Amino acid sequence: MVIIQKGNKYTNSSSRDGHVPCCIVNHISAGSMGSMDNWFTSPSNDVSSAHFGVAKDGRIHQYVDIRRMAWANGLTATGTTQAPAKVVRDRSGINPNKYTISIEHEGVDGDLTEPQFSASVWLHRYIQQEVERIWGKTFELDNYNVIGHCHIDPIRKASCPGRKFPWGRLYSVLKEEQLDKVKVVVNGKIQKEGFLIDGVTYIPARVVAESLGASVAWDGNQKRVDIISK
Repeated sequence: MVIIQKGNKYTNSSSRDGHVPCCIVNHISAGSMGSMDNWFTSPSNDVSSAHFGVAKDGRIHQYVDIRRMAWANGLTATGTTQAPAKVVRDRSGINPNKYTISIEHEGVDGDLTEPQFSASVWLHRYIQQEVERIWGKTFELDNYNVIGHCHIDPIRKASCPGRKFPWGRLYSVLKEEQLDKVKVVVNGKIQKEGFLIDGVTYIPARVVAESLGASVAWDGNQKRVDIISK
């Protein structure tokens, strides 16, 4: 899958102040992917942001580098002691934005399309791998470390990521995937660990293409990936 970079100089972010991400927070956009793109890159937005967005057709947009803190899940110090999520209560007094990575999903009620669900599962695994690559730390993709905004702030965000969000299916697939990694070998050299979703192996196209000496170009208008041999 291809992650399309969308952040700009107006996209809100801050330092993590030394905190290593250990939690993924799922959100619902309550609008279209286009409105999400516009809001997270708008000069008039000085209140919120997210790391990623997942469209209904499976496109993944990135707004904030995961090395940075997005403005997505913050609470007051008092609020952290009352959050339903144990991962937040265990870090009482710390702004959850410091140690979380946020995923917005296009939609209004959390009823994800099949391409969207598959892309979100892929993205959860990608985030887990990137945290390990960047910080040398790992965390399980379980109901302690993968939560919704409602599990952080049940008062203001009780409906986020939506009443139809597929929590049971998500946890089940993520648990299966942790036991069923796939090693992708190109010309005898292991390039990256992929993983299975419903019998399909997923790995970034760029990893395989560049290992074969090709380049990858994304055409956003046609929603097409071009792999070009050198």
